[in-house]
Amino acid sequence: MVISVIAISLALAIVFATPEGLFANPREFFVFMVPLIVTIGSGFVLHEMAHKLIAIYYGGKARFRMWTQGIVFMLITSLFGFLFAAPGAVYINAKRITERENGLISLAGPALNLILVFFFLGLEAVAPIEQYYSLLLKWGALSIDIGIQNGVFNVWQFGAAINLLLALFNTIPAFPLDGSKIFRWRKSVWLSFTAVTLIIGYAIIGPTIILNWIILLLIVFIFSKLAFG
Repeated sequence: MVISVIAISLALAIVFATPEGLFANPREFFVFMVPLIVTIGSGFVLHEMAHKLIAIYYGGKARFRMWTQGIVFMLITSLFGFLFAAPGAVYINAKRITERENGLISLAGPALNLILVFFFLGLEAVAPIEQYYSLLLKWGALSIDIGIQNGVFNVWQFGAAINLLLALFNTIPAFPLDGSKIFRWRKSVWLSFTAVTLIIGYAIIGPTIILNWIILLLIVFIFSKLAFG
C-alpha cells in the first residue's frame, strides 16, 4: 500500500507539474509530492480501509493487493496529462457475501472520500495552508476551484477536490470500479449517491465537473469492455 500511495502521488505530481517540470526542477517537484501524499494518499488509504472494515464486519477476509500493471499504466497516462488511478485494490475472501453486502462494501470507499471532502473543507476554514511552486505557474488561474492559482497551491482545498474526484471516479458503473457493484446491487442507491456527489462537485468545482465525469464514464466503459469483456 505504501508503494501504491507513492506511485499515485508521483503520477498526480507529473500531471500537474508535467515531465518537463520534473526534469527542470526535481527538488521542487519532490517537495510538491509531500502535500500530495497527505491529501490523495490519505484518500486512497482510507478508501481501501473502509472497504476492508466493512468486509470484515460481514465476515469476510480482506487484504490489499498492489496491481503492478495498473501502476505502470497509471504512470504512463500521467505523462500525457491525465490520471487513470488503478494502483491496487482490496480483495475479499468469504464463504458467502450477498449482493447487498457486496454493494455496501463497495459503497464504503467512495462514501469515505466524501467524508474527507468535508474534513478538508473544515481544515481550509480553520487552518488554511498555501504553498508556492513555480512548477504550477503554467496553470494560471484556471485551476482555482481545485486549489491551484498562479503557482499558489492551497493544500486543503486541493485535498477536498481530489477526494471528490476519487469518489466520482469510483461511482462509474464499469467493472472493476465500486460503482459497478453498487449499480448491480441497487440502481436507486447508485443513482442517489452519484447525484449527491455530482451536486457537491458542482458546488465545489463548478459545472465542468459534470461534463468531465460523463466523458470519463465513456472512456472507462470502453476500457472496461476491452480489458474485461
